[in-house]
Amino acid sequence: MKLTLMSVALAAGLPALAFAQDVTVPDYYPADYSKIIEASHNEGGLMIYSNMADNNWAPLLEGFKAKYPWISVETIDLGSGTVHSRWEAEKGSSTRTADILVSGANDRWASYGKDGLMEPYESPEYAKLPDFAKPYPGVSVMSSDPLVISYNAALLSDDQRPTGLASLAEAAAADKGTFDGRITTYDAARNSFGLAAWWNYMDKKGEAGWDELRKIGPMIRGETSGGPMNEKIATGEYVMGIAVSGITIFPRLEQPGGEILGVAFPDDGTIMMLRGMGIPKGAANMNSAKLFVDYALSHDGQTLVGKGGLVPYRDDVAEGDVRYTYQKIAEQIGEDNMIVAGFDERLITEAAPFVEKWNAALAGK
Repeated sequence: MKLTLMSVALAAGLPALAFAQDVTVPDYYPADYSKIIEASHNEGGLMIYSNMADNNWAPLLEGFKAKYPWISVETIDLGSGTVHSRWEAEKGSSTRTADILVSGANDRWASYGKDGLMEPYESPEYAKLPDFAKPYPGVSVMSSDPLVISYNAALLSDDQRPTGLASLAEAAAADKGTFDGRITTYDAARNSFGLAAWWNYMDKKGEAGWDELRKIGPMIRGETSGGPMNEKIATGEYVMGIAVSGITIFPRLEQPGGEILGVAFPDDGTIMMLRGMGIPKGAANMNSAKLFVDYALSHDGQTLVGKGGLVPYRDDVAEGDVRYTYQKIAEQIGEDNMIVAGFDERLITEAAPFVEKWNAALAGK
């Protein structure tokens, strides 16, 4: 059973004529949820800072607009770290800033959670989600995206295509001419997304992982964004990338020229990046932001998140409606092979020594 906004309003004793739209909400939402919807009518639309491209956002924004047509949404695509540094520079000023932050800079989310910088909104959707959906008060997980191997299929034969970090180290040592200077990944020293990804990988793999990285470190050219990685792989500047964000490569496969690219889930550990989402305390359009967070976490929202190339993690999202689900990837590669990159506070305390060790490994030391 579902309740329309009209019936929720009547149950709460609110004037039904106050609402121009007949919005349907799930029956497990609180009876006074209509107050949030009504208050959003008096707000100025949403500004979202994220590390997601327009094509990733498009299905979700279209669905949200159909449900709440009076709420305009503007998204700004930034690097994971820039999402936060820009908001931090703007907060407290008169500058129009973000109502919602979305990024894979999980060290920053850990810091925000510890310091209580996000609005501790309790989404009614949490009851339908796994425990990892809410790592801190005010911090939600929007998606669970795999980091994959991406390669140029025209330049690497089947037997040259590495299946993980260990096989890449072996292949590169045997054929330096093909791989030297032509491997890419997120630079953990210059990119918060890369820091979160590789810190979690090495936290699980330990010195064995560091040893593999040292073998190919001097052959790697680090990048700070997935889009340029894949374009350079497609043009042959790189032959492959490792730990490349799936959301940057999956849509690219279906575009003109996408047939030259190939992907694989690393067989010695596929990093699953939990993408954080939060509403800053004091956001200008708080009610609209709450509606958006709830929609993004809902069954319909998570399905549209999947249609945008991200990976939904609700277990009631049909696999046939999206490219991948968290559950399908776990089934395909095995849960033991999933390295879930979450929001460990050690990302804050261990960042500096990790970056020092990372830079040394890229120098082969």
